[in-house]
Amino acid sequence: MNSEKQETKDSIKDIYSESKHRIRLILAMLGKYEPEKINPLPDEKSFATISNLINSIMSAAQFESENQYRNAIVEISNWMNCAFNQEYLTKNEKLYPNPLFAVRKGGEILHSFLHRDLRRKQFSSEEDEIYRNFLKLISSLPDPRNKKLDQGDVDGMIDDLLKTS
Repeated sequence: MNSEKQETKDSIKDIYSESKHRIRLILAMLGKYEPEKINPLPDEKSFATISNLINSIMSAAQFESENQYRNAIVEISNWMNCAFNQEYLTKNEKLYPNPLFAVRKGGEILHSFLHRDLRRKQFSSEEDEIYRNFLKLISSLPDPRNKKLDQGDVDGMIDDLLKTS
């Protein structure tokens, strides 16, 4: 029983180590962004790579049992995954903070949360403040997770489903 728990912990450690590497790649590809300026989007190839990396980080946290860190990692990576969309970024590029700045900030926070000792399940007061500040930062932007589908898109999806059944 104890060795199974250790094995799970080691595999989560490996998964998070890989995720830290992916975050470093994302941050390097994004470069520096400023909250009050329109920031240029990455080129198409970089955009696709960053999007895939964000997606893999979001999936990785699912292996850890429920705790403050896991929940925050899932929340931040989910927001980043939804916000890192060309339509969303272009449509909201004039807002403060710039959405690309918020995506980068989310990556920086994920990087620090993935570096913790896995035995820790609760935030320190500093980490709690960092997380709350990020939530406050993104609350001033339209929530990309609440994207409503255009009725034409919905009808098209229904038509496609009916054709395949």
